Amino acid sequence: MSALEKPVRTMDEAFERLLDEDTHKENISDALRRNNPMPPGPTLVPVARYTDRRYHELEREKLWKKSWLMACHEDDFEHVGDCVPYDVAGLSFLIVRSEEDEYKAFYNACLHRGRKLREDRAKGLDELRCPFHGWAWNLDGSLKQIPCAYDYQGLNRDEESLPEVQVGRWGRFIFINADPDAESLEDFLGDLSSHFELLPYERRYKSAHVAKIIKANWKVVQEAFMESYHVLMTHPQILTGGAHDICTKYDAFGNYSRAIRCGALEGNGLPPWEPLPSEKGMEIVRHPLNGDVYEHLGDGVVLLTKKDGRTGKFDVDAKHIEGEITDANPHLCNWVGGLQLNNPGQGRILSSDTKRKAQAEAGGGKNMSARAMGAEMQRQMLADVVPSIADTIPDIELTASVFFTVFPNWHPWGCFNQINYRFRPNGDNHEECIMECMYLTPIPEDGEYEPVREIHWLTAEDDYTEASELGQLTKIFNQDLRNLPYVYDGLKATAREHVRLADYNELKLRHWHEMYEKQVGDS
Repeated sequence: MSALEKPVRTMDEAFERLLDEDTHKENISDALRRNNPMPPGPTLVPVARYTDRRYHELEREKLWKKSWLMACHEDDFEHVGDCVPYDVAGLSFLIVRSEEDEYKAFYNACLHRGRKLREDRAKGLDELRCPFHGWAWNLDGSLKQIPCAYDYQGLNRDEESLPEVQVGRWGRFIFINADPDAESLEDFLGDLSSHFELLPYERRYKSAHVAKIIKANWKVVQEAFMESYHVLMTHPQILTGGAHDICTKYDAFGNYSRAIRCGALEGNGLPPWEPLPSEKGMEIVRHPLNGDVYEHLGDGVVLLTKKDGRTGKFDVDAKHIEGEITDANPHLCNWVGGLQLNNPGQGRILSSDTKRKAQAEAGGGKNMSARAMGAEMQRQMLADVVPSIADTIPDIELTASVFFTVFPNWHPWGCFNQINYRFRPNGDNHEECIMECMYLTPIPEDGEYEPVREIHWLTAEDDYTEASELGQLTKIFNQDLRNLPYVYDGLKATAREHVRLADYNELKLRHWHEMYEKQVGDS
């Protein structure tokens, strides 16, 4: 068998063993046991796809005008007459709650002189009136009024309704598609719902929504959140339960792909390092692979101490200040020395009381694995929110990171993780993008909740920790952003014409670019 004919090494067998050890394995869904890796590559992606303005123009015509796009969420609309603009790559659409349970989407442009009908969100409108000359339409898009109508001889009012685009709904999300000949949203998504049987998205509400401008092409930024290959180097502080070079299961299904990050399932895991002072919290951390200790000394100065006692001092960007050690991990320097959350308790998953209660419920946890104990603590937390299902949730749905990519730019997370991402160009600028993070939280069974309806915007210069509603995830994002502008700069500087994607660990990227080539092409 030649090298090109060898099957891709996958995590399927190790993952099946993990599922068989689950304390609630009888409740594991069929979707979690599905295996569908891609055949081996190589997959070579043209560098120009990220850097050349020509691709931005192609995407506007062949991607953004012809794809199902997650445009907004039902929680964005409190009343009939609320409307939300959705802008992408120089295009603009207006989604309107036209009736109690009906939504319509229009091209966001007046039919008179083209002015945007709405540049911002609006609440409780009874008409869509252009701010320029006052032409007005009803919420269903039919023409309502033309000032000085006598001046438009021969105008057929029946032909002056606002042009609509297709609307589809899934899991309380509202999708649009400007292609009148596109397949239905249901056909496009296929069996996506099968991955969310225990907690369907219909039973989640939007509890946070943060958007940030990033100075890099949208595909560069999106791809950083499609794989966990980068975790070992970029986010070493989050490695728990061991590290291994194949810790994530990847699969591709139709128009979406899936990753399930479980931590080390093979190998001996991490070295047994001595514990660090707990009272220092996030201001001290040990690199799990080599044992280096990073400690914030104050005023943005980070002390790096090697296992042999040698030291060096650095700023939050890992620039050497003094000491024998002259090179440091920039991500850990930022983690301990960079800006911290104003409310360090924000986003904390479990309180000490919850942990003690979970340990008691589990008989002290003496005979439970760390994974099973972590799952039991999560069940205790969810018992106050969704008591009807909390006790039935498998360990895997509470301890793994399951993240999907739905072509072209929506990334819902599975199981009981709240995260959803959306990526798009920043207006008509192909060298900047908007990264959005939304939290979709279980709707309490008592029906008491208050959704977030407005977006918290961050500029390119704002630190992510200003969005404290995202909790410690903001510190993770800061580590990613330490890479991404430099990835984009490097792509513009490279002597190579292509980047090469890994057969398995970058399977989601391979699947996405395969779909991209079918829809957009290279010319």
